[in-house]
Amino acid sequence: MGETRVQWREWGEEAFREAREQDKPILLSISATWCHWCHVMDRGIPGDPIHTGTYSDPEIAELINTYFIPIRVDTDRRPDINARYNMGGWPTTVFLTPDGEILTGATYIPPMQMRQVLLQVLQYYRSNRAEIQRRAQEIARRRQEAARPTARPGAQLSWTVPLHLIGLIARAYDPVYGGFGEAPKFPHPEASLLLLVEYVRGSRRDERLAEMVRRTLHGMAEGGMYDHVEGGWFRYSTTRDWSLPHFEKMLEDHARLIPLYLYAAEVLQDEGLREPAVKALDYVERTLYDPERGVFWGSQDADEEYYALSRRERAMRPPPAVDRTVYANWNGQMALALLVAADLLGEPRWREMALRNLDAVWTLTFNASAGALAHYVDIHGERADAKGVPPLLGDQVHYARAALAAFQRTGERRFLERALRLRPYLESALADREGGGFFDRPEDPRAIGALRIRQKPLEDNAVAAEFYLTLHDLTGDREARAIAERTLLAFEQDYVKYDFAAAPYGLAVYRAITEPVRIHVIGPLEDPATQRLLAAAWRGDPFHRVVVPMDPERDAPAIRAQGFSTDGLPVAYVCLGDRCLAPARTPEELAERTAALA
Repeated sequence: MGETRVQWREWGEEAFREAREQDKPILLSISATWCHWCHVMDRGIPGDPIHTGTYSDPEIAELINTYFIPIRVDTDRRPDINARYNMGGWPTTVFLTPDGEILTGATYIPPMQMRQVLLQVLQYYRSNRAEIQRRAQEIARRRQEAARPTARPGAQLSWTVPLHLIGLIARAYDPVYGGFGEAPKFPHPEASLLLLVEYVRGSRRDERLAEMVRRTLHGMAEGGMYDHVEGGWFRYSTTRDWSLPHFEKMLEDHARLIPLYLYAAEVLQDEGLREPAVKALDYVERTLYDPERGVFWGSQDADEEYYALSRRERAMRPPPAVDRTVYANWNGQMALALLVAADLLGEPRWREMALRNLDAVWTLTFNASAGALAHYVDIHGERADAKGVPPLLGDQVHYARAALAAFQRTGERRFLERALRLRPYLESALADREGGGFFDRPEDPRAIGALRIRQKPLEDNAVAAEFYLTLHDLTGDREARAIAERTLLAFEQDYVKYDFAAAPYGLAVYRAITEPVRIHVIGPLEDPATQRLLAAAWRGDPFHRVVVPMDPERDAPAIRAQGFSTDGLPVAYVCLGDRCLAPARTPEELAERTAALA
């Protein structure tokens, strides 16, 4: 007979029905493929008598299988479940009633403590039914209140929000080592980006903002947070001085850090920030990109021993495992990062990789009947929607934002059309028509436990607002602008709960209250001179402009309506509000016009 193992179930009605019929509490484990302590809790650390595996202990497995219904969830595949049940990190260990309400929970629980916890939870569940019912109702009430931030009547977007957030970021800034907050210290790339945006766009150049960004980015690139052998950033530092990281590497983090470093290198004229970004691009291409399929994988596992090796020693040992799952939201973020990298480095190959990725992800994840993207597809081709995961907000808005970025750089209509195809699902299935903003998942009368109450994630709503703002700037659609403003106003009071981690919201508000430079590039898209003007339109600053590619035949009515001449094509018109400068016909002239208005 083999060893007793925990009989994990998938999250779903079958497992919860089993719990109800057998009157057993549920043990929900939220794990991740990249999570070191999740592996320790499962299997232990070989040769370490202190850190033995909790779930591989036969006595514990027997207790769980007999008296509980164990459910295992991957946080990357089910961000909606993680958002509602996470207990402060991974692994999360949370005990639920058969209806999915929380009894108690923790993160990592070693074997000796787990035996005691299991028996205590079991006794509490059997002996305190009335109290459990009362607490479940109270938790549900609080959850309902927290899930629905709404726009105040008469509220307006103003500079108060980004300036307040810049103050919070400055207060959290570590002047010794850079970064924000104490240990453990996370990158918070949007906090640095908001500082940079204000540094560039503010009424005066505040060198304190530049110094905060410079020290933070050098700290992350020069210390233990960065892999100096293979390139790329680890997920976070356990220490204030960036010296000791958690060693997993995430696609999402690289998608956010690469454009930040490249933009900071440009703005601060600091070549020392360009190199780590370029090495990180090489790492992503080498390790997380599948050139055959044109997609990016989700993450690379943590392995402390591997990352302590030299380049020669690493070559003799297999690298940490890669999670070969394609996440639509993270691929959208990485495609956008590659487009920005192509702009700032002047290397078209990154743009070509981004365009291929957007095509591949659309083919793999778009569900025509739902009009939306599935959250993930695994290496075997199994999709999230086949596993009962509904189309989620983050996937739609991150892909749509990247698709608009691709359209602006190429003029290829398929990218604009895909972004528009996702819009009906956003507005019919996810929009809060009364309070503004978007829920993370659609209404589902069969949803279990905390999934019955939909949430409005701040960061995904900020991305949604940016998407709608860009859509308005490209097409003149006033309804898109109104949706963006209402989305942002829904969080106009609520964002303070997030402290400086609300920086993505601050960036979206900044975008809404700042008139972007608009560059209309008119010319046949197949003409290399048109493509050179499109490329030149993005040089220097990919964050504060909108580029409108206009084909002289396809877009003739719009060109006439704008009053643009079509003599001597290709040509570019640089505009701010209603003011447009004289036409530019070369990349050099376009750079001059843009600098004059920026």
